Amino acid sequence: MDYIWDVLIKAKNEGIDLKDVRFCFASGFSPYMELSDSCINFRDIDKDVEINPYYRFFDIFKDLFDANYYKNGELRDVLFDLVVHFLGELDLNRGMDRVEYHKWFFYRELIEGTFGQRGKENIKYFSIDEKNILIRNLYKLYITGDHIFYLKDTIKNIFKGSIVYLNKLDKNEFLVYIRQVDSSENLKKMELIEDLFLPINFSIKIYWKFHFGIIDVAETMRIGSIANY
Repeated sequence: MDYIWDVLIKAKNEGIDLKDVRFCFASGFSPYMELSDSCINFRDIDKDVEINPYYRFFDIFKDLFDANYYKNGELRDVLFDLVVHFLGELDLNRGMDRVEYHKWFFYRELIEGTFGQRGKENIKYFSIDEKNILIRNLYKLYITGDHIFYLKDTIKNIFKGSIVYLNKLDKNEFLVYIRQVDSSENLKKMELIEDLFLPINFSIKIYWKFHFGIIDVAETMRIGSIANY
């Protein structure tokens, strides 16, 4: 990691509360790096992060750490941490385009319960990568209106190796085979996917672990490994 935004991204990806990340003025640093030598290659964010504030923000911090001024050290350290956090968030937001802003608003509405209490509770079962898949497809759904495509795409990307069949012969129905077991966590994930993407005039049936039998497809006709349709 080389910059303060690297630290913030890593913390967010690992589910670490940014309040637990404390930036402090490095006791020793290279003038050509933002993070101190001791923090450049560390992988775990479990300690204070020492930085060289003069690398990019000299005009902001040039008077804060005057070598001849020793008063109010605790206040100065707290102020330094707050300002660096603010600058780090500006770094992150500067890299966001219009699509990322829209996705962020969708995510905020999910965790605040705009999509229902069940959505607010179930979103916590998704990993960071899975949340990105879910929110990206939710945004694309609102742009295109293509429920069927994004339901199938979301299931296949979150449950790797899954197969989604669309039955429109006698009723509007999705048949979904998912290799994983129907754990409580997986059921909660699938529940939210259905709430967000399943068209109102469709039903869905999930087959966990075992595929339903298909005539002339040997892999689905193994005794003891067949689910009933």
